[in-house]
This record gives sequence, structure tokens and C-alpha cells, in this order.
Amino acid sequence: MLKLNNWYFRLLVSYFPILVLTVSMIIFLSFIAVNEISRSETEKADNITTGYVVDSVERAIRGVEYNAMNEAVKNSNYAGFLNGSLETGVRYGVVHSLRSLLEGSDLLESIYLYRESDDMVLTESGQTELEEFGDRDFIQQAKAKRDYQGWSVSREYREYDRLEPIRVITMYKRAPFPFGKEGLLVINVNLYAVEQLIGSMTSRQVSFMRITDTADNIIFPVINGSDVSDGGSVLTTIESASLGWTFESGIQAGQLLGWVSVVSYAWVIMAVLTFAAAIFYIIWVTRRNYKPIRLMMNRIQALQLRSGDGGAVLTDDLTMIDRALENLIVQSLDHEKKQRESMMLQRRQLFNELISGEQNGQTNERMRKLDLLPSAGRYAVMVVRLNRYNDFQSENTLNEQNVLKFALGNVMQELAHNEGLQGWGEWLAPDLIAFVFAVADDDSRMLDQLRASAVVARQWVGEHLRFRLSIGIGSIVNEWSRIGQSYRDALTGMEYQLCIGREAITFSGDIPQGRQYGTFNYIQMCTDCVQEFRLTNDSWRNTFEQLFERLTTDTLKDEDIHSLMEIFMQMLSRELKDLSESLNEFLEGDRTSALLAKLKAASTLAEMKELLLEYLADLFDAYVAMSETKSYKTMITDMRAYIQENFADPDLSLNHLSDRFQISGKYASYLFKLEYDMKFVDFLVQLRIQQAERLLANTDETVQGIALQVGYANSITFGRVFKRITGVTPGEFRKLKMRPSVLN
Repeated sequence: MLKLNNWYFRLLVSYFPILVLTVSMIIFLSFIAVNEISRSETEKADNITTGYVVDSVERAIRGVEYNAMNEAVKNSNYAGFLNGSLETGVRYGVVHSLRSLLEGSDLLESIYLYRESDDMVLTESGQTELEEFGDRDFIQQAKAKRDYQGWSVSREYREYDRLEPIRVITMYKRAPFPFGKEGLLVINVNLYAVEQLIGSMTSRQVSFMRITDTADNIIFPVINGSDVSDGGSVLTTIESASLGWTFESGIQAGQLLGWVSVVSYAWVIMAVLTFAAAIFYIIWVTRRNYKPIRLMMNRIQALQLRSGDGGAVLTDDLTMIDRALENLIVQSLDHEKKQRESMMLQRRQLFNELISGEQNGQTNERMRKLDLLPSAGRYAVMVVRLNRYNDFQSENTLNEQNVLKFALGNVMQELAHNEGLQGWGEWLAPDLIAFVFAVADDDSRMLDQLRASAVVARQWVGEHLRFRLSIGIGSIVNEWSRIGQSYRDALTGMEYQLCIGREAITFSGDIPQGRQYGTFNYIQMCTDCVQEFRLTNDSWRNTFEQLFERLTTDTLKDEDIHSLMEIFMQMLSRELKDLSESLNEFLEGDRTSALLAKLKAASTLAEMKELLLEYLADLFDAYVAMSETKSYKTMITDMRAYIQENFADPDLSLNHLSDRFQISGKYASYLFKLEYDMKFVDFLVQLRIQQAERLLANTDETVQGIALQVGYANSITFGRVFKRITGVTPGEFRKLKMRPSVLN
């Protein structure tokens, strides 16, 4: 034993350095790979970062341009000033607007209007003549190139000659928009603010970025008017089409990258040397450790020669013995496996014959041979189903499922044995196992024993195995041949779990005989309950109680009760879902789905009733609160008055009414149709056309002006609708001097 241990440690110690060398080589190669990956990822990261900077700068400057132009379009004071208005309010309105734009943007340096008719410039500071304005040279250049659309190159801007110049880029537009000739709108962006924006997105310790315009002026980085870039290898170059700038970026120059390259070559050399040393050592250790094996083979060959067998025969015999041993082991394992499978198949086939009632002449003999149940006594079948089997599958792996099922079968039989019952169970479906329990004598306590074992089993499984069971107990019979009837009774009993179940345990003998009810007889009660609910009548609670009392008394199947509950929820949703957005939260989406899932998982009618009653009580409170907020008549009257006052608003719509009166658009349309037998849009169109008829008949206003006054954006749409309603165009109506109609 000591020699064996010494030999083991010799082998271990001999090959251990190979492991160290191999791991070292892997580490060296890993460093090389990481270095190359780092270089590649650095280039990718630099490209992404530069692209982000370009997008951010373009987006920020476009935002300045958009805000200024949008304000110039919406604010009529701009056009008034450019058209030569001398009103103080117009100039004040423009100045106030320019100041608001400057305060709302960190990038905007200045924005001003130039009026060409009298060479006046209006800035946020006030009005100035062109000759006294510090940026007059740029205005002269802009007048020569009115149609230029882009941003200028970097330039110096001063509002007055005495002020220090500021580096800006400028965009100008002909005003008023879109193609005015009365003057220019000039927008100046502060390049220092742009530099600050770019600087917040870059790090000069690691990387550099250089930005130039089309005139090769340095945009970034600039401190005190000089380029402060430290240089380095340029990795990314991006051209900005909207700005005309060139963005160049890369890693800062320094000794770090050089040292990384040197270290990379060192790692390569070390890896090659380590690989060579490992090959040499493996050859040396293999030759050294092969010597004892060679000596053993020499002795075997010598023994073979003394026995008169040749070396080749000895080699073949060793191969034959090795193969024979391997085949023997495999055959032995296959035989044991087939024997176990055959026994399981025989047991399962015999079990299926018992519960199906298809016994033949050999069934009794096989039962006595296996000795699984007593040959005389009382028998009953217990069916156990795994509730929420989909959740059981998703929460456990296949191996865990098999272990839990095996544990369930053993627990059920062990608990029944403790009650004095002899049991035998087989899985008939992935979620269903059946047990045949028996007592050897005519024991009248068998039903109590079955129920006791079922109650304990369900509690134990729920606490320890973390899933829930439904259990059905069939009728008690006196012969093997009647076990099939007990199995069918157990399955039938499980169909009435809600009504006759006790803690999800049913006994087929508790099913009333001769009474079969469907859901049709209860639909009217559901309808009455929903109608009373809809009318906010508290009597719905009594109708609800009567419904569940009848369900309990009449003993319906579980599937019929679940169908009835779904019909009830559909009726409720159909009656209430369009009344308010707040009620839709109760009647649609996850809340309703969760309620139906809980109702389906309920093990008793009392539990189902409690869940549904709690939901209905919350829904009723919300419905009553909504109804008390504003009555139906008051709401529809207010809606009509609001439409009559605001029909000229082009944004008036069902969504507008929904926001105004805190109801859904569908409900607003429903109320309008119910009260006036007219769609909302038809009522709105008639109001607008009636007002248009009065204006056409009593004023000289243009058709375009009338269209705007009655809520239409243009005269084309107005004319098309007018002709569809009156049969003539607005011009023909005025020409024919037709009389306006009156809306009822």
C-alpha cells in the first residue's frame, strides 16, 4: 500500500509542473487577446462617443434654430415690425420675445431683426440704426447672399463697436417667413457655450477631439484663442453636413500605448518559451514514468512465452477479455433495466385493467401473484390532481417534477397505511394519479379513513412540497371487478368540487341523484343583478346572494359555475365599460384577468363568492362616486351648451369633450346620440354651417374669413362641407341671397 501511494504521488508531482506551465501559457495568451480586444474596443468606443457628440451638438443647434423660427412664425409682432409698423407695442412684443428666446437657451448669444426699408436693427436691447450697429458688415454680406441656408464659419460678433467681440456662428433667414423680402432674422450661437457643451461630453486626460469649420478655423478645443489639442492618433473622422464642421477624435498621445505594445510583445515571447518548455518537460516525464509500465509488459510477455502462447495471441486474448468484461457489464445492466421496466409495465397494465373494469381470467391470478391488494375486503379509488399544473411545470425542472411526483405517491400511500389502509397508485396523466385503497375486512370506517388520509395529505403537501391538490374519492365496492366503477365515481365527484368539496376533497356519494342543472336557469338572475347594479340599486346584493344560494343548493358542475361567472363578468363589462375611464380599469386588463384566475382557482363556492363580492363592492363604490359627480341630464345639457359656445374652435372634438367633462370619448358620443338622436360631429357641423349662412347673408366677409370664424382651417374644406349640407357652394348661397336655416 505504501508503494502504491508513493507511485501515486510520484505521478502527481511529475505532472503538476505541466499544469502550471499550461495555465501560465493560457494566461499569457489571454493577456495578448485582451490587449488586442482593448485596442479594437477603444476604436469602437471612440467612434460611438464622437458620433454621440456630433448628434448632440447638431441637435442642440437645430433646437436653437427651430425655437427662433417657430417664435418668428407664431408671433405676429415680427411681421409687424418688418412691415414698418411704428407701434410701440409691436417693438416691445418683439424685444420681449427675443429676450425670452435668449433666456431659454444657453447656446444662443443673440438674435435680432433687420428691417431693410429704413435700415433699422431690433435686438433684445432695443432699436438701433444700421450704421451704429456693431454687426453691420455681416448684414451687408447677408443682403448680398439672401438665399444662403447654412451656418456661417466661425466669426466675431459685437452688438456695438465699443464691446469686446464674441466668437459665434450665424444663421440668417429672409423675413417675414417663408420668403419675405422686408428684412432678415439673424441668429448667433455662442461658440464658447458650444465648447462647454462639447467639453462636458469629452475627457482630455484620455482622448482628444478637434473640430474645424469649412474655413479650417478651430472650433474646439480653444482656450484664449489657441488650439490646445495634445495631438495623438486620429481614430474617427465625422463630417457634419448641417454645420459644415469636421470632427476628429482619438486617444491622447503619450507613453502608455507604447508601453502596452512593448508588454504585448513580451507576453508573446514568454508564451512561446513556456510552450517549448512544456513540450520538452512532457516528453521527459512521459519517458521517465513509462519505465515501470514497460517492465510490467515485459513480465507479461515473458509469462506468455513460458505458457507456450505467442505475443500476438496474448495481445488478442487481452483484447478479448477486455471486450468480454465490457459486454458482460453492459448486458447485465440492460437485463436489470428491462426487468424493472417489464415489472413496471405489468403493474401499470394491471392497474389500468382494474380501474377500467376490463379484467380477464388472468387478472385475479396476477393480482394474487403480485400481492398488491387483499383478495377479499372493501375497495375504493382515490384520484389526486395537481392544481395549476402549468405553474408546477414552469417553477420546477423536469427532474424536480419527477422527484416531487414520486414523493407525492409515497406520501399518499404512507398516510393511508397509517389509517389502516393498503394502497397502490399509478400516474394516469401528467397531472393525475389514482390510488386503489383496500381493507381486508368489512370495515364500515373506510370512508372516514379515506377522508382523514386525504385531509392530512393535502395539508402536508401544501406545507412541504409547495403545491395544491384536488382529491376525489369514489364509491366503496366489495369486489375487484367493481373497482372501475369506483374510479369513474371519483372522477365524477371531482367535477362538483365547488359545491360538495370539503377543503378540495370530494366524495361521489355526496352528489345528489336525479338532478341536473345547466347555466341557462341562472343567466336571468345574472342579468337582473347586473341591471340592478347598473341602476345603482342596492338590491343587487340580495340578487347576488340568492344566485349563490341556488348554486349551493342545486349542486352544479364546476365547469358550469365557471362558465356562469364568465358570463356574469361579460354582462357587467358590456353594461359599464363605456361609462368612464375609471370604470374601465376595473372591467378590462390585468385586474379582470387576475379576478377570473382567482375564481377558477377557488376551491369552494364560499371562497368564490367572497372574491367576487369584494370586487363588485369596489366597482360599485367607484360607479356610484362617478354617478354622483354629475347626473346624466346635467352633463348632456352642459355638453350641448359648451359646444354651442365653442363650435368655432377648430380643436373641438370628442377627445376635447372627454378631457373637459372627465368622461370617456365613447361615453360622450353615446350620451349625445341617446339624448338628441344625432352624432356629435353632425351637431357640430350644423352649428358651424348655420353660423356661416348668417355671415354670408348679413356680412361682406370673404369666404376664407368666414371659414376661419366657424372653425375651418381653410376655405376648401369649408366649401366642401357647406355644399354637402346645403346643396350649394358658399358663393352660390350669397349670390342667390338664400335665407339662413335654423337649428332645432
